[in-house]
Amino acid sequence: MIAILLVQGSLIAVRAAEPPANSYPGADRAWQKLEHDCQTPPEPLKQLPNRMYTQQEIRDYYAKVANRAGEVADEAKEFYAQYPDNPNADVAKDIYFNMLHAAVALSSTTKITELESATEERFKDPKLDDTGRFQLSLRLLQSAVSGRQYEGDDAMRAELEKRAMQLARDYPNHPDGYNYLLNLAKAAEPGKSAELAQEILAGCTDTKVRAECQCLLNRSQAVGKPLELTLATSDGKRIDLQQQQGKVVILLFWDSASQYSPKALWAVNELYKTYHAKGLEVLGLNFDSNKSAEAATLKDVGVTWPQYMDDLSGRILENRFGADTLPMFWMVDKQGVLRELHAERDPEGILKKLLTE
Repeated sequence: MIAILLVQGSLIAVRAAEPPANSYPGADRAWQKLEHDCQTPPEPLKQLPNRMYTQQEIRDYYAKVANRAGEVADEAKEFYAQYPDNPNADVAKDIYFNMLHAAVALSSTTKITELESATEERFKDPKLDDTGRFQLSLRLLQSAVSGRQYEGDDAMRAELEKRAMQLARDYPNHPDGYNYLLNLAKAAEPGKSAELAQEILAGCTDTKVRAECQCLLNRSQAVGKPLELTLATSDGKRIDLQQQQGKVVILLFWDSASQYSPKALWAVNELYKTYHAKGLEVLGLNFDSNKSAEAATLKDVGVTWPQYMDDLSGRILENRFGADTLPMFWMVDKQGVLRELHAERDPEGILKKLLTE
């Protein structure tokens, strides 16, 4: 017999033991019901004839599915507690554990403590090695973070930070915890970015991750201060940012291989056309490995503002600030002070503000 579990959107097949001839009818009936409940997926949302579902309706639907997964988990737990010697008791324990994960990942807040306890119980297995314990911890993190999705991005980030921090401390030789924290740091505001980078540096020994953290610190610590930057552009001109005072300067870090760079170039080019006469200057900071790729992209977009190419022989900017997530979109105010590291979130709004200062 095959019991099918719906866990985080995927079907998981669990093979049940064939019941012995002398099994008790009560256990057989309980198992058949549990098996039926596992095999019966929740009814999907049907397309509405004249409108889209609201966010609240979608949230309510997944809350209902999460509750149902929790009920099946309870049913499985009751089965193996009542019939510990039944051949299907171990399978029921797996159903219980998987359904707890499904409930939590689908937003159940009532099952998270129970899932944590069930995970701790599995840690006691003497056959479990460090890799197995890490996988259990990683799975708990993923389900717990997924379960916060309907509470908004801030709630998900907070949950991820808390659990990734613990994962990194418990398993310092596995990169996942530090990588989660590093990704959070890259997207955070400067103060939070620096805080996370310091936390990673305190425990991580991976050379690459530490180098990226140092670049994050350099970027975060540069915000709110005059940006000292002198570069030679592709056409041989020399640009000193401190000589651009009185102008708002956009610095666009990009390369042709990045999926979003052409879109960023186009967006910045439109800003340049509209606001150049009002005090905007733009400098492209390119990280392509050859000039032909850079030139072809610039021609396609119709860019006329100057470009600096951080080529392989120097990598001045990459060594100082990092270029791990391109494009990067910075803004420098009229006093030459770096004000924004994530100007792509509201480029025109931020630009207008800085132009009026």
